[in-house]
Amino acid sequence: MTRKLADGNSSAAAAVVYNALDRSVLDNPSRFNLYEQSAATFLRYGDVMKAVMLYSRMTREGFIPSVSLRVQMHIVKLAELAVPEDELFDTISEAFSQDVYDETALRDLLRMLVDGLQASPAFIRKVAVSFLESRGPDYTFSADTNIYIIRALQNGGDSEGAKDWSEQPSASPSANPQRSPTASPYTTLLRDLAASQPSFDVYKWTLERMRAENVQPDLPFFNALLAYEASRRNYDVVFAIYRMLMQKRTATVGPSAHTFSTVFRVLHRLSCSHRYRRLNRIRVPADTPSARSVYQDLLTCHLEQVGHKHNRSSRALDSTVLHKALRTLLAQHDYAAAFVAARAFMLFPAAVGAPTLATYHLVLGGILGRIRVQAPVLAARIASSLSPESVWTFRFLGLHQLPVHMRRELTLDLGIVHRVLLIGTDPRLSLDYISAPSYAKPPPRSELEKYGLVEEDGEDVLRRVMRASHPSNFHPHGMPSPVELTELTPAPENLKYGLVPLERILRRAIAASLPVGAEILARGVSEAIVEAKRDMVPKGVSWV
Repeated sequence: MTRKLADGNSSAAAAVVYNALDRSVLDNPSRFNLYEQSAATFLRYGDVMKAVMLYSRMTREGFIPSVSLRVQMHIVKLAELAVPEDELFDTISEAFSQDVYDETALRDLLRMLVDGLQASPAFIRKVAVSFLESRGPDYTFSADTNIYIIRALQNGGDSEGAKDWSEQPSASPSANPQRSPTASPYTTLLRDLAASQPSFDVYKWTLERMRAENVQPDLPFFNALLAYEASRRNYDVVFAIYRMLMQKRTATVGPSAHTFSTVFRVLHRLSCSHRYRRLNRIRVPADTPSARSVYQDLLTCHLEQVGHKHNRSSRALDSTVLHKALRTLLAQHDYAAAFVAARAFMLFPAAVGAPTLATYHLVLGGILGRIRVQAPVLAARIASSLSPESVWTFRFLGLHQLPVHMRRELTLDLGIVHRVLLIGTDPRLSLDYISAPSYAKPPPRSELEKYGLVEEDGEDVLRRVMRASHPSNFHPHGMPSPVELTELTPAPENLKYGLVPLERILRRAIAASLPVGAEILARGVSEAIVEAKRDMVPKGVSWV
């Protein structure tokens, strides 16, 4: 139900609840809990009408709603009548005078105020203080309540308020052998901090409270901690936590795909140009692991978790982390390593599936991005009669086979995308020039068109582009077409593509990276791939 509400489909969410109620297989306590939780959830998502309908049906069946739900319904009705905020606050304060109104009810109310009514941080803080005052001078909130208030203030944009509230004392956890302390509330707080403006004071409070409550950090907590430190650019701490997780791992507990995704995201950020790092004050730690070694750790964890059955899913490997690894390796122009990483699509289909349009976006985006950056450098060298052979783009596109005057005419349009995709259709490895259809506007066919009196309209342009790159020319090779890749026309949903075309493109990228004058391209490319496999694949693993 909650997932459907999050997707904006409240009708489907209501249908789920009513289907469960109409089956009549629930006992009374279960029906009561379903009514309570469903109505409160609809209120939090701002769907008052569906909450009222459930509330009415609940009372008709003879159930007496809890004081928490009754107060929430009353507050929502007042808010819909647009009563002044002071009157709303007085009603809430009056509810606090009831002894049965405990912190659990307060947290439910705060969630409804934050999520359903979008109350301001100042009002949330005012309500929390009122509850404290109603309980006497010695009363302190539990850690769960303090954590929620800090999150609400932080997410509402009141970083100073969150910092001040983090200095509030929390009640010591009650001794309850049935319930051991959990890291989940602190994990949620850290995730919110990582997604918003990081606050060190709140972070410090989180760690201190965990120590005070003797809460043992779990993997989700460490993943949230990694994301938080990455958001604060404490990359040395990120790598220290990552190394600790690798060293302390077991066959059942160890770094997950989320862990590796964060590390690859940091490595990608550190792969940017020296000028960008200097302008943004990004410091590369001395002990930064290589992307190749992190990928080897990723495979090691995956294989430890699945045992001898390599083609199974695991917590360590999925398509998201594989895409993060490819993105990082392409940003580092390490095409041999990208080739090895992409082979996971063939070896572990149960874990990562098949290449998708997003995969092609990623690989071609990395290559085309380098071409775009190098195009001005290449043009300057050609214009200055300097040798362009040292420029990777010159070799990758095979421009050495063109006459000198045509080398200056490198146009960064859809034709470049078409040209790179055509590499995936040719099984031969070479650095020959790739001929592709022209996407440039054709020369005028009449005097009127020549002098601009008749111009090509948008439909004419689209028809000309579609003729040049029709999907039927690429789908038989297991590839998207240029117009699908650039989203000029929608690609079929959930369509899987082939790995072989991507490998051909990456092999040519490796060949263009070899030293100028390399004679036997196939040998150089194979040696580069073998070296990458040695760095990235755990020993004893068969890697075809």
